Amino acid sequence: MQKFIVSLLLVFFSLLSFQCQKEASYSRGNGNNNNDPSPVTATVQGNIVDEMDQPAAGVMIKAGSKTAITDADGYFRIVNAVLDKKTSLITAEKAGYFKAYRSFMATTGANHISIKLIEKELTGTISNTGGEVVLTNGAKVLLPSNAVIKQTGGSYNGTINVYAAFINPTASDIGQLVPGSFMANDAANKRVILTSYGMMAVELESTAGEKLQIATGSTATLTMPIAASIQSTAPTSISLWYVDEQTGVWKEEGTATKTGTQYIGQVKHFSFWNCDVSSQTINLSMTLKNNEGSPLVHVPVRIKRTAAGFASQGYGYTDSLGQVNGLVPASESLLLEVLDPCNNAVYMQNIGPYAQNTSLGTVTINNIGNSLVTITGRIVNCSGAPVTNGYAIIAYDDRSSYVNVNNNGQFSLSFTRCAASPANCDITGVDNATQQQGTITNINVVSPATNAGTITACGVSAAQYINYTLNGTNFSLSSNLQADSLMAYTNPQGSSPFTTWILGSNWSTSSYISFDFTSPVAAGVYPINTLSVNNFQRPFLVQPFNVTITNFPQAAGQFYEGSFSGQFRDSLPTAPLQTISGTFRLRK
Repeated sequence: MQKFIVSLLLVFFSLLSFQCQKEASYSRGNGNNNNDPSPVTATVQGNIVDEMDQPAAGVMIKAGSKTAITDADGYFRIVNAVLDKKTSLITAEKAGYFKAYRSFMATTGANHISIKLIEKELTGTISNTGGEVVLTNGAKVLLPSNAVIKQTGGSYNGTINVYAAFINPTASDIGQLVPGSFMANDAANKRVILTSYGMMAVELESTAGEKLQIATGSTATLTMPIAASIQSTAPTSISLWYVDEQTGVWKEEGTATKTGTQYIGQVKHFSFWNCDVSSQTINLSMTLKNNEGSPLVHVPVRIKRTAAGFASQGYGYTDSLGQVNGLVPASESLLLEVLDPCNNAVYMQNIGPYAQNTSLGTVTINNIGNSLVTITGRIVNCSGAPVTNGYAIIAYDDRSSYVNVNNNGQFSLSFTRCAASPANCDITGVDNATQQQGTITNINVVSPATNAGTITACGVSAAQYINYTLNGTNFSLSSNLQADSLMAYTNPQGSSPFTTWILGSNWSTSSYISFDFTSPVAAGVYPINTLSVNNFQRPFLVQPFNVTITNFPQAAGQFYEGSFSGQFRDSLPTAPLQTISGTFRLRK
């Protein structure tokens, strides 16, 4: 799979904004409660990292009914996802970590997000007679006697395992850590944004791993320390908010009281909890381009509140068209910063205040030294004619971008880079009309403009597919069909051998297949580890159950090619035999 940049993410608002005269505006802000759906079908991609800021492979990503699994670089991409312009939700799950949520306001381009997982560690145990566990920073979870039941229903009388983590709102990586974003609905169901004074994740389990919850009529007490840098602005009483797991948006429920340097409050159920001050909002949108008119693609930006007493800031990314939109505080002066991938501000400007929803139109970003790069070129087919239906895959600094061509076969990509970024990039041309692509072209990258010249999309088939037969019924997933989603990647597990995943789905036809195998990076016959296909989730495999790899890709843009076959039983060794076979060809 293609690599993408690992960096920040949205915080306060899923937005970025900036400069220029107002092009158009309309009123619907100031704590609007118009949260009706506004669906859009678009691509969503991003990067997931673990608690050590290392790429998190094997993370299950879900966007609506579509799913994906992160590759070895922690990258995922879901095409034709059903998103929403007001509230979209991505979830990320991996064993050993709390379930992560990212809420954002989707655009029509390829949306980019970033998430840092929070490790799920056993904090302590409490007996059913009640007790308290204390985190290393002084945060506490207190349960009264007989206050816990099984989440699926029924009483529980055993030892309670408490998994808890404190999230410091002043941390430099808060944009990646925050559950959802800082988008919220207050008690009156008005859309607001939050300033946090402390967050906690809490989950309860039995010693057998059963999920537990607080019983109806009971409450638990949470104690959250207030960071020294924000104690002077912390109110004596503050609202409590929890993440709505269906939307990823925070919801107001209850209050906490400031006691010394801590907030103490009671909650009726466990999720992510947050002590926050809410602010009325407006929606701000814009498109960032360079002085040649090319959009700035997946560029990180940051917005800071400049009012006294607010040290908060928000992060976001432009999409593949340079678009960005989201919520910002209403009627406040703000500072807009455009960042390089290393989180250094390369452009900044004061903006606002805005009392109503505002569009800034096209905003031109220039004069930022060597940090801004524009790569241009032209793709031709096997006959030397311009490719008019195709794209360039540009792989640079652990980031890959798909850039469509115009009617003359020309492409252009503008992005920011760090001082220590690589000197070269790889470009592959793809012709959709002929399903051909070329070999990888390596070029030297210079600022502010790099001309890649002519890139040939010829000589290599660009077709991707998984064809399989399950109990005599044929299924086909193809890159030619917009509703089909295909992905393959190899996940390093220390030294060789490695684990490779092959995945494909079309949820509208209930077609789904994924399997993995362990192998060196080479062609050969290898046993399949696990399989999920259509309505069979991780069934019992009957050995031998093998995959034959005829081509193992050595670089991004090359292809996994092979076949597989075997039999399996649904869950139990005594269940009826199921038979499956198939072939595949997927781009790395």
